[in-house]
Amino acid sequence: MISESDLIMVILAFLIGYLDDIYGPQKYHYEDTIIEVDRKYQCPSYCGINHHHSVYYEGESNGMVVDKEKLGKKYKEPKKNRRK
Repeated sequence: MISESDLIMVILAFLIGYLDDIYGPQKYHYEDTIIEVDRKYQCPSYCGINHHHSVYYEGESNGMVVDKEKLGKKYKEPKKNRRK
């Protein structure tokens, strides 16, 4: 039987995961690449590494910036097929 404290822990874990999905860094399609909109960290404007750049909105960052109006759809990582 599941105790009351176990049930509270499960609900709390799901709530933390849900809030992280909503308020954490989000990946979007932007022009011909995928970017990660992150309030806490942005790649420097001269970043030349081939990766998903961390950016924030124009006027609110000293690092790499994007125009909020040009953001595409949210990026969802492709599901991996499990072999049986």
